[in-house]
Amino acid sequence: MNSGKSLILLLFIFITSALTLTTGCGVIIDYANDNELYWGALVAPRFVSPVKLRVAVAPFVDEVGLGAPEAGANLARLLSEELAKSSELDLVPLEEVKAALNTMDISGQITPEKAAQIGSTLRLNALVIGSVSEVKKYNQRKGWRRLARFFTSQREYVDAVLAISAIDITTGIILVSRANTGEYNSGPSEKGFFDKGEKGEFLSQEAMEGSLNEALVESYHRTLNGLAALPFKARVISTGDRATISFGRDVGIKPGLEFVRLEVLRTLTNTIGESYQIMGAAVAHLKVVEVDDHSASLEIMDGQVYPDDIIQAIN
Repeated sequence: MNSGKSLILLLFIFITSALTLTTGCGVIIDYANDNELYWGALVAPRFVSPVKLRVAVAPFVDEVGLGAPEAGANLARLLSEELAKSSELDLVPLEEVKAALNTMDISGQITPEKAAQIGSTLRLNALVIGSVSEVKKYNQRKGWRRLARFFTSQREYVDAVLAISAIDITTGIILVSRANTGEYNSGPSEKGFFDKGEKGEFLSQEAMEGSLNEALVESYHRTLNGLAALPFKARVISTGDRATISFGRDVGIKPGLEFVRLEVLRTLTNTIGESYQIMGAAVAHLKVVEVDDHSASLEIMDGQVYPDDIIQAIN
């Protein structure tokens, strides 16, 4: 009898938790953390920057040959449109990014050095780059189907892998770099993902778009979380009685906002080539006194700053 009551109680707790999803409680899937299950509310990324971050997404590199000439640009446009929904970001339109790349004659993979050039031209805090690194098809039984082999058929899947990085253009440091897989399930294997063509088999449009869309969903959440941890930083473009930066009202800078220049103690590089800076104490303190649409003047309250120095906004 007691075991029956316990079972009913557990079912009640489970159903109650499921029904309270819309109010911010219960079991949720946080796509920004490897699809692990967490108890609690789905909390939006907490941005540390007191103003908007100006971000651009470069056209993706098509490493697998998707066949469409604008495939890389279209993927970048979709990710850019999703990121633009965040009120914490100021997204540069893809057409402006493509125009800058053409002017600078930059194509293919973008290195951190090239990212710094693009960032200076477009007045960026971060640049998002990506590539389609793999598309594969396979047949498999998953979940409960593995336990019912005599009653179920294998299902066909297509996995698209997008490798995406967000680069802090003031330092060249990679904020987030992940390979995100989008799995698309078309149902029983008899349905067939592949169409016959003159050169053999190729992926159907439905399968390709479905798998890439799933990968983009995963990429969006992870990229947003990486950007959320980036403090607002700006490069000093001129000094004198005041220091000038190339950000203004466009990202929400207002008079009174304070900046500091931090001492860089050392730079560390991990085993996969990602670099991190160990910052020290503040060696200069500045305050915004005048703001235009795309620039701001700062009073140097103490310490010294020079052109090309990186200063960081403080809350």
